[in-house]
Amino acid sequence: MCKIISTISCKGGVGKTTSTVNIGAYIQMRGKKVCVVDLDAQHNATRHLGIQQEQLRQSPTIYDILLAKINDCEDAELQSLIAQSIQKSTTVDVIPATPKLASLETLMASAIRREYILDSILKFLKGQYDFIFLDCRPGLDLVSLNALTAADSVLIPVEAHILSSDGLDQVVRIIRSTKKNLNPHLSIEGIIITKFQGRTTCCNSVKELVDQEFGDTIHIFSEPVRYAIAAAEAPAYGVSIHEYNPKNDVAQTYAKIAEEVMTHA
Repeated sequence: MCKIISTISCKGGVGKTTSTVNIGAYIQMRGKKVCVVDLDAQHNATRHLGIQQEQLRQSPTIYDILLAKINDCEDAELQSLIAQSIQKSTTVDVIPATPKLASLETLMASAIRREYILDSILKFLKGQYDFIFLDCRPGLDLVSLNALTAADSVLIPVEAHILSSDGLDQVVRIIRSTKKNLNPHLSIEGIIITKFQGRTTCCNSVKELVDQEFGDTIHIFSEPVRYAIAAAEAPAYGVSIHEYNPKNDVAQTYAKIAEEVMTHA
């Protein structure tokens, strides 16, 4: 059975795409079939996974698929677009995004069953994959709401910085509202503390604050993802941290998180 996991954050730069790619990549390395759907107009997941501009010009992207569904195309056409859009990276499959995705918000707002557009698309993918990861843009727009409506669970990366943790309350409220009103099966996979520097008072204070405020009700992955330049270097080569530097602390931590995610599937 396929599990769909959304990665959500209110703020940018918290390691959202890094977490999505590296958790997904490790799961595929463990023998599972994984697809990452890039739902961010900044298309960082697309670039991280090494998808080139030439490939994006020749094939449909998530923009084309969503637009076709909004325009109520036939299922056969939709399935064809999805099949053409899937790109192969060195580890996982990816349905890429481009900056055009930002222009869809207005069209989606007037669509019938607008919160379920993505859900009706992903049903054509579920039979092909064990895990589908939805990498959302920073903030909570209608595309992100679609991701929550379509997902089984949510990963919430939080940078070990006080300004990043400030948005966590809002994310949790939106998830709980979506569960109540749109997707009763939605759960929170866990909170990932990212860019952690153990010797700094600030990072330790944020970790303690998140533990105190959410530890009783939400799972917090026990090992924070430490800050490491290797995590920023890997996307330049279009690969995951597991391919770039598998012995790095970040790779080891994402491997542990991924193992835990697999046990919940």
